[in-house]
Amino acid sequence: MDRFHEPVLVDEVISWMELREDGIYCDCTVGGGGHLLMMLEKTHNTRFIGIDQDPDALDFVRANLGSFKERVILYEGNFAHLDRIIIELNIKGLDGILFDLGASFHQLTTPERGFSFNLDGRLLMQMSPETVPLYRKLRAANKEEIFCVLKNYGDVPDARTLAGAIFENRHKLNTTMDLRKLVEKRFSGRFLKKNLHRVFQAFRIWTNEELKNLKEGLIKAVHLLFPGRRMIVISYHSGEDRIVKNIFRDFEKQKILRRLNKKVIRPRIEEIRKNPAARSARMRVVEKCASC
Repeated sequence: MDRFHEPVLVDEVISWMELREDGIYCDCTVGGGGHLLMMLEKTHNTRFIGIDQDPDALDFVRANLGSFKERVILYEGNFAHLDRIIIELNIKGLDGILFDLGASFHQLTTPERGFSFNLDGRLLMQMSPETVPLYRKLRAANKEEIFCVLKNYGDVPDARTLAGAIFENRHKLNTTMDLRKLVEKRFSGRFLKKNLHRVFQAFRIWTNEELKNLKEGLIKAVHLLFPGRRMIVISYHSGEDRIVKNIFRDFEKQKILRRLNKKVIRPRIEEIRKNPAARSARMRVVEKCASC
């Protein structure tokens, strides 16, 4: 496992975060440690917390920290519980917070994780081993719930018809290929791949309660951030970005946060050429008001 995840917008994260040598920073989605390792390389005494709900990610980072390990605390958990994590670690607040949302390259390309419509594996889609796997959630769901997932999380065309087919076949859906074949009966030609992506994304978000956790994590992060310090969020689809934008806007109205980039920061064309997965990345940066 020599490649876990390719971090995006690394230079931009380093530039906007304003790392301080006496600070404590939190990477709430440490993944393969790409952003974390770059921040470690740019500092000498700065301390970091790396959180991830995927134990595979933490194992990978732990094995690659080398001489940096004394400056890093790794924690298995969901950023929705950021307040509890920080209390448990006996830390009063944070000098910078990073969220890099979405699934990792490792999750998407490991068949047995069950995330990809291109790889045959058990229909799991669990970012954490504590999460209920997708095939079990589908068997417990009703037709209307499946429809809402497809419509609200994936904007899937003709979502009601597909939801009906999934509901009728829910006890037969055991693998990613089982789900793919069902989708293929509803869509074909040049629209197939796009709609497969939408369906699998919708079920991934639902399985892991991604949007609910994002709302909770962002709000807690704002309160844990020291005044004058910064938070960066990188999102990959409109549902995520809408939540980030709205929460930041609400806190700005309360004069708690100040948005530093009025328009989202996107990867440069050179980065997209090297890493096509970066194409959809959108980065937002806020600073906590000094009076808060």
